[in-house]
Amino acid sequence: MFDEYVEHSTNAGSFFPPARSLPHLQYEGFEPAGDQDELAFEAGGAYGLNAYASQNLYPIFALETVQHTFPSALVSMTVSSKIITMAFKTNSLQQIDLDRAEDIRNITLEVKKGRGTAELSISKIFCDPTGRHVIIGTAQGENYYLFEGWSKARLLPKCKLVIESVAWNPAPPSKSSVSAHPRTSAREILLGGRNGTIYEMHLDAQEDIFKTPDRYVSPLYTFTERHPITGLHAEYMSSGAGGASGDSKRLVVLATSATRIYQFIGIIERKPEEIGKLYDPVFATYRDVAPKFLELQGNNQHSELHVVPKSRSVRTMAWMTGQGIYYGMLNLSAPSTSDIIESATLLPYPYSAPSSPTTPPSSPKLSQNPMPLSMLITDYHFLLLYPDRVCAVSNLGGVERLVYEEFLALKPSEKPLYLASDTKSKTYWVYSNSSMFEVIVNDEDRDVWKIYLEREDHEKALKYAKTASQRSVVNASLGDQYFKSQNYIKAAQCYAQSSRGFEEVSLSFNDIGESDALRYFLVKRLETMPKSMLIQRTMLASWLVEFYLGKLNTLDDLVAAESTSQDVDNLKAERDEITEELHQFLVTYKASLHKKTTYELIQSHGRTDIFLHYAMTVGDYEKVVETYVMDEEWLKAVDVLNRQSDLNLFYRFSPVLMRHAPKETVESWLRRTTLDPHRLIPALLQTQHLPPSPLSPNYAVHYLNRVIFDLGSTSPMIHNLLLTFLASNSSSQPASSPTVSSSKLPNGTTTPDVRPGVKLGSESSVDRPLLRFLSTAPKNPITSRPYYDLDYALRLCKRNNRLSACVHIYAQMEMWEDSVELALQIGDVELAKTYADKPEGDEILQKKLWLMTAKYVVQDKKDIKSAMQFLESTNVLKVEDILPFFPDFVVIDDFKDEVCNALEGYSARIEELKNEMNDATKTAEAIKRDMAELKKRLLTVEQNDKCASCELPLLTREFYVFPCQHTFHANCLIGQVKEYLPTPTLRRIVLLQDELMKLTGKLIEKPRHRQKAPSMPGMIEVPGHQRQESHSSATQPVENGPGGLLSSNFNRAVVAPAVAGRNAFVAAGAGLRDLVIPESLASAIASNINLGIPNVWGGNGGGELKNGMTTQQLQERATKLKEELDELLAAACPLCESVVAGLDKPFVLPEERDRSWDL
Repeated sequence: MFDEYVEHSTNAGSFFPPARSLPHLQYEGFEPAGDQDELAFEAGGAYGLNAYASQNLYPIFALETVQHTFPSALVSMTVSSKIITMAFKTNSLQQIDLDRAEDIRNITLEVKKGRGTAELSISKIFCDPTGRHVIIGTAQGENYYLFEGWSKARLLPKCKLVIESVAWNPAPPSKSSVSAHPRTSAREILLGGRNGTIYEMHLDAQEDIFKTPDRYVSPLYTFTERHPITGLHAEYMSSGAGGASGDSKRLVVLATSATRIYQFIGIIERKPEEIGKLYDPVFATYRDVAPKFLELQGNNQHSELHVVPKSRSVRTMAWMTGQGIYYGMLNLSAPSTSDIIESATLLPYPYSAPSSPTTPPSSPKLSQNPMPLSMLITDYHFLLLYPDRVCAVSNLGGVERLVYEEFLALKPSEKPLYLASDTKSKTYWVYSNSSMFEVIVNDEDRDVWKIYLEREDHEKALKYAKTASQRSVVNASLGDQYFKSQNYIKAAQCYAQSSRGFEEVSLSFNDIGESDALRYFLVKRLETMPKSMLIQRTMLASWLVEFYLGKLNTLDDLVAAESTSQDVDNLKAERDEITEELHQFLVTYKASLHKKTTYELIQSHGRTDIFLHYAMTVGDYEKVVETYVMDEEWLKAVDVLNRQSDLNLFYRFSPVLMRHAPKETVESWLRRTTLDPHRLIPALLQTQHLPPSPLSPNYAVHYLNRVIFDLGSTSPMIHNLLLTFLASNSSSQPASSPTVSSSKLPNGTTTPDVRPGVKLGSESSVDRPLLRFLSTAPKNPITSRPYYDLDYALRLCKRNNRLSACVHIYAQMEMWEDSVELALQIGDVELAKTYADKPEGDEILQKKLWLMTAKYVVQDKKDIKSAMQFLESTNVLKVEDILPFFPDFVVIDDFKDEVCNALEGYSARIEELKNEMNDATKTAEAIKRDMAELKKRLLTVEQNDKCASCELPLLTREFYVFPCQHTFHANCLIGQVKEYLPTPTLRRIVLLQDELMKLTGKLIEKPRHRQKAPSMPGMIEVPGHQRQESHSSATQPVENGPGGLLSSNFNRAVVAPAVAGRNAFVAAGAGLRDLVIPESLASAIASNINLGIPNVWGGNGGGELKNGMTTQQLQERATKLKEELDELLAAACPLCESVVAGLDKPFVLPEERDRSWDL
């Protein structure tokens, strides 16, 4: 409880001698011979004080001193709902809430004016179960009332009596009662006076200036003996068995004096939540008739009545009398005419020797039986307070059984007073005039099972047995009881749940010939045996299998011997029951059985059904299928294969099953799509040994069709196998198999039944499945050829005389002439026409194939009308193509219309071609006009524009402007373009560069005076020529050239550098790019020779040179060369072109890869 007030005693139970521990033993058998509980119980059923000495257990009860200083001598104390209320000799009170133990409330009594508290003396205090209402009784008959939260107890002016006992209102709180009776109301209660009268009083703490807390006090019944009423208890009774106490209208009141216990039962006239006198109807009946009572004579100065709830309609009652403790059960559902106290027993007080606290208890026998001072009821014991000790007596047995005794550490002048208990929190207290103790309860029901076991109440003993060893002792005792009464099956079940020796029990049943009981014992023992005992479990399980098999053999013999008897049905039912039990046993304990041993054991008894069941249970499907195959149970074998997941069993047993149950076997294969068809080929080949029959179709073909067309198999072996079956078997399609309507190829496309143009109507029904497969077989998306071997297929079809299939295979091999020729040999013109159209793109071969077909139609069939109809089916041949095939005697009148139609067609074709030529001419002229307009297009160049390559100002040198707004210096453009131009273009540029250099050299004469001109970026200084400076503005219009815009604002004299010793005509290769010199080529392109302008020597540009060409002719030639160079170099923007050209190139070239991270 509140630990700061409790002093843990160090000598509690110190008089018990220390227990001697037993050495740890290791058992080699099935289990130990017995546990300590069983040995202790059989040694004498040690229970009580010596039980703790024999076992190393803590005592059930222990007495702890509460450290609390009283302001004066304690007179009375109550504990309710964890609230301790104490009354002292100075007429003051203290309340302690155990949840807030540090908060102690001091309470005084409210006295009348002119009267002091010294004239009063508190005798007893009473607290309701909620802890809110407290009644303080005095020896002078003036009583006080204390409600929770009050600092002073108020006088009850109407209650003038010495209170000995109180019965609080028994009605449980409900919604209606709470609304009628607020929280401040204690409702109607009963008071037992010292004058032998029972009173009814209504208490309410609600403030009312016109009312006192005791709303009314009225006497109900007075006993003729006028003895003090030491105990009162009121309880609602059920209206019938199982009725709820809150809804009943019967009420019982128990009242006790020193020697008598009275019983009052009556029917109340109002509901419990109503306000008014409650108990008048109960006692009105007994004013003229004496109530039932029980008298127990004896010298008893202390009498107490205690009632605690046990269940909903049962209460435990105990009355402390002079002869002992009278206790029993209150049956609240009993009729009004009967005694509600049932199973009443008088328990004498235990004999105890008076001794000092330091002396252990000696012999329990005394010359007298001292009376206890007070008593309490716990769940399974009575606590008794004596002048020097506290005892605990079991309330379960019929005789006195002392289980606890501890002396009180009292001062010389200290006297124990009473015991107090809190029924809600189940705490128990001892108080004297100067001390307070708490009785600590530990595991109170620990030894209850032993008491019931001694009384042979095994059901309750098992209920209260907590440990496995305790239940083992109870089961062993119960098994002995059943064994003595010859109920061997139940005895075996109990022995199996106990620790009784395995050999002992087995021999006991074996000696009397009870094999069934022994079997039950072994089964139950196996159920409780730990899984870690593998060897023992295996031995036990194998033994049980032998028992079951022996029992079945015995029953079989009895059934055979009594085949005409009426008991044969019972024997068969028992045999079926044992068989089912064995099946269940094999399922449950399959992990404990040794597989090989169990197989041999079952086979030795010839139990095939049990053998198959066990094999199925352990998942040994191989043995099951093997057994069914040996017994020629083909369908059962297939069914077992369907229910297991091991694919190897399919591969092993499929060959034999395919011979005897092909349909079921193939169906089981189709359910398992994970099967490897290659490993099933031996089973598929078994169908070749079967005689062909239209009533027995080839299910191997059906399976292979599903594998190829539904499962998408691309294995050439599977395709070749199906081709073999179709080409060699006369019946190749199951009757129940659906016609292949479509098949999914690996690339996801769907192939129809027959490829376009293939006609199968003229073929026999035998060839139809083969032709269907050849036309719908999936093809390799890479090679566009079927997965089967074409050469093998051709040889196979020729050997089996499948000529229509050969035609198709020739076509697959693209041997069109052989295909058409073979089709004509078999007389299938439609098939020949189909494959004559196949060679697409090769018009010559296509025409040749059609001519072969036409020749066959004209010459072999000799039918002119058929030949003309044949001519209408193709656009490849004309009338003039087939005329040579006609014989000389044919008259033109037979095909005159066709010739006329051909001529008209030619005329229309000529006119159509003429129109197309006119359209092409118009288109070319439009293109020329557009190109001319392109040359006149202008682009604006800003002064601050820069070259996209060198990022220098653009207007400082010759430049190009592209429609994409990219600008380049001429030399920068040439340097970039030459890197990606092809070799022929580079070779042409080098030739043009060499020729242009020579022409510009002829146009320049050696000057007489050399003038200096200021250097200009991008210009080459030329001896003997004046340099002309360009005048650029902020924006300059630039004329568009063929491929780009060449600047014409830079008029400068340029002389090409010497290129002596270098051959202009260079072979293709990387050296061509080195021959293209950007600066020189740019200067040559930009050079300008002005005719008629005087040169530095005074002449003009129109003179004639030594080679006979005038300057004008040379300049025209140079202009053409520059225009051609301009078209080659400025055909496209190098930046935009490089992006397109580099799409297929990696970001990092192999030679640029970082090799530092390579392992």
